[in-house]
Amino acid sequence: MNESLIFQETPDLVNPYILIGYRGWLNAGEIATGSIDFLRRKLNARKFASIDPRHFYVWQLPGFDPAQVMRPNAIVEGGLIKSLVEPANEFFFWKSGAENDLILFTGFEPNVAWPEYTSAVLSIAKRYKACRIYILGGVFDQVPHTREINIYAVLSRPEMKSEFQSFPLLNYTGPCSFSTLLVHHAGREGIEAASIVARVPPYIETFNAKISYDFLKKVFALTSLNIDLSDLKKSGDAVNKLMENDFRQNMDALAQLRQLEQMYDASLLQGYGDNQEVKIDELMREMQSEKKNGQKPH
Repeated sequence: MNESLIFQETPDLVNPYILIGYRGWLNAGEIATGSIDFLRRKLNARKFASIDPRHFYVWQLPGFDPAQVMRPNAIVEGGLIKSLVEPANEFFFWKSGAENDLILFTGFEPNVAWPEYTSAVLSIAKRYKACRIYILGGVFDQVPHTREINIYAVLSRPEMKSEFQSFPLLNYTGPCSFSTLLVHHAGREGIEAASIVARVPPYIETFNAKISYDFLKKVFALTSLNIDLSDLKKSGDAVNKLMENDFRQNMDALAQLRQLEQMYDASLLQGYGDNQEVKIDELMREMQSEKKNGQKPH
């Protein structure tokens, strides 16, 4: 077994799926980690293992985005350190009682030793004979929250393509994410894995239940799992109503949203994301203004 893994218990699991969400590059709007956290609470999933963080992080990266800073988090009261928590990478399990159980993994994208970190994750997949790994992710893009969620996928095995006919499959050349590396290594090990990435509106900074519901619904449609997401949908519908009210009270932001909708709709058939005419900067300024005035940009 991989030396970076620490086990609290070794549950007996039946052909589990593995769902992964980590903090880092592909966690726009906290869609990856927020979705995993929701499922962990919803299913009362139990922690059974973790990855020792000592060899995978540079705790301070000068000039990097805060999401890439891995300093431990401390609570100090009255000059005394009450707690100090290092970056955690944890596996949880849920027994479905049906043909496939579920493993949830949440953690931090490693700064260094990507292959070794990947080996630890794949060791869990091999130990429990996981039927497939799904790596959740999100990127900010010029998409409005008023349209159906837009998703793309990267696959480890060519025979998986028939199941992903409704997903755009990514065409890309350039620096890759950790998810891409993990999918690649899974394919070399003969493990089915898919990186599924949602395009998130750039003005949604924190976890949005509506986007998460749409995202997880599409992911679970690829599995045999039957998990009730109705409470997530209810929360998402409530958030959407708040957002609609916010936009109605800010006509400048609403005008920019309508323009974004028009540009998005017009470019769907052409491949979305390359049109620079949408004034995202203006929309972002309006949403930041709402935030400064005490309004949450949802």
